[in-house]
Amino acid sequence: MSARDEFFSPGRTYQRRRWHFQCLAVAPSPFDGEVRAVGFLFRQGEPATATALDQDDWIHGEWADAAEGGAA
Repeated sequence: MSARDEFFSPGRTYQRRRWHFQCLAVAPSPFDGEVRAVGFLFRQGEPATATALDQDDWIHGEWADAAEGGAA
């Protein structure tokens, strides 16, 4: 498994407890080159916020693919 397989993927929605993250794109920051997942962070029934998550968010966030057992 490559390092990229161990990170958010565009077109997928992830869940961490009540939080959901809909990943729209993965790209390096133009300022420091750090790879970011860009998308919408939300809880069901609440407004979504555009955000960018990094490798630390992935490692410590306990995110699971919503299609594999979480509610999308």
